[in-house]
Amino acid sequence: MKFRVSIILFLLAAITISATAQQVKIKPGQIQAGFSVGLVPTYVADVTTTIVPPMSATVDVFLSPNFSLGGFVAYSKVSGESVYANAGLVESFVNQTWMTGLRTTMHSNDLNDWRVYGGFSIGATLPSIDKTVELLPGENMRDDDLPSFSRPAENGFLFSGYVGTRRYLNKNWSAYGEVGFGISLVNIGLAHKF
Repeated sequence: MKFRVSIILFLLAAITISATAQQVKIKPGQIQAGFSVGLVPTYVADVTTTIVPPMSATVDVFLSPNFSLGGFVAYSKVSGESVYANAGLVESFVNQTWMTGLRTTMHSNDLNDWRVYGGFSIGATLPSIDKTVELLPGENMRDDDLPSFSRPAENGFLFSGYVGTRRYLNKNWSAYGEVGFGISLVNIGLAHKF
């Protein structure tokens, strides 16, 4: 939690301090690379503990001032447990998830150093789950293998949409916030335009 608060305070300070922001011109062929941290992990509904917060990196090439094509990679690691009292079992797990793919983005024109954007991503979800199944305290030992009540990890197809806003701090650096389905439901980050 302290990590998230630090990131939010850093971005607020960067936006507040940046009085030198100027209207940003984007030209075809320019590249923008970004790094973000997720504030609401995709696995929040599973009542998990975050080991590595959701992180993602993007690289976008502007094909026009209002359209970019790029790629992304994202990672998150969480742990959790499920108790099955009727079966007398507890299942503990550690889930490491990688996501990678392509993204297309439409960008608004400059709005006083702000830009609104949205788009779609397509790619792969690559989870790896390590789990252990144990008897609850007080349960009798069993001669058979303990059952698992969760599905095995399977690689999957990712199709997602996202919307965001970006504030240019100067002609190359920007801070952004994004909402969409991916490694996190809400991301904040910094980007650099080359």
